[in-house]
Amino acid sequence: MRYVLMRREISKYLVTKTSCDHLFSKIEALEDQEIILDFLLVYYVSNEFIDEYIANRAISTKKIIEKNMPLTMKKITG
Repeated sequence: MRYVLMRREISKYLVTKTSCDHLFSKIEALEDQEIILDFLLVYYVSNEFIDEYIANRAISTKKIIEKNMPLTMKKITG
C-alpha cells in the first residue's frame, strides 16, 4: 500500500488535467496495488481536474482509496 499526499505530489491547488494525468502515470508505475490519495489541505480543485480524475480513476488498474477529499469533489465523483 502506498500513501500519496496530494499537496506534496501536485499542489494545494489541483487545477490542470495535465497534472492529473502526470499523477496517474506515476500511480500506474508503482508496484503497489493499493494507493491512498490524501487530499488533506488541498484548497482548490478545478472542474477540469475533477473530470480528468474521474476518467483516469475509471481506467486505473490500482485500487485507489481517497481520504480527506474536498466536499465539492466528493459530490461529483460519488
